[in-house]
Amino acid sequence: MSHIIKKVLVVWLFCSSWVYAHNLLMNVMNNEDNTITVMGEFSTGELAFGAMVRLESLVSGDVLFKERLPQISELTIEIPKEPYQIVLDGGPGHTIVKEGIAPLEGFAKEFLEQTKKSSKLSQSDEFRNDWSLPMIVLFTFGLILVILTLYFSAKNTQILMKQLKQN
Repeated sequence: MSHIIKKVLVVWLFCSSWVYAHNLLMNVMNNEDNTITVMGEFSTGELAFGAMVRLESLVSGDVLFKERLPQISELTIEIPKEPYQIVLDGGPGHTIVKEGIAPLEGFAKEFLEQTKKSSKLSQSDEFRNDWSLPMIVLFTFGLILVILTLYFSAKNTQILMKQLKQN
């Protein structure tokens, strides 16, 4: 019976590590020509092709730029004149938010004053503990398997103990 417990634990560990196997990564480079290059990939090395890149105003909350990453998972974007944040959205549980890089001449003073009054910087989902649906399903399945394993192990142990007492 211990072989079954080992197998169940190995499957459970594999499944739970598979759920955590990839995180979305975003790299933002200042091109020093009033443009930035946003690159996205997963921690597995897989490109984040199709992930949505948004530049959102920290002053008004408006979307200043919105486009999906092309096949090369890299976009070059003109830097807005107002404070902004860069959002890379790769789907549920895969969103990264970073503060935007200022243009060479800096942000316009009126925008800076408005930003100080009300900052709209979103929280990054990178450090949140949201559980995606596959993670919940796999965790529940693994938990059920562990409980069933313990139940049948205890039941078989009782049967073996009865047989040993009879002999």
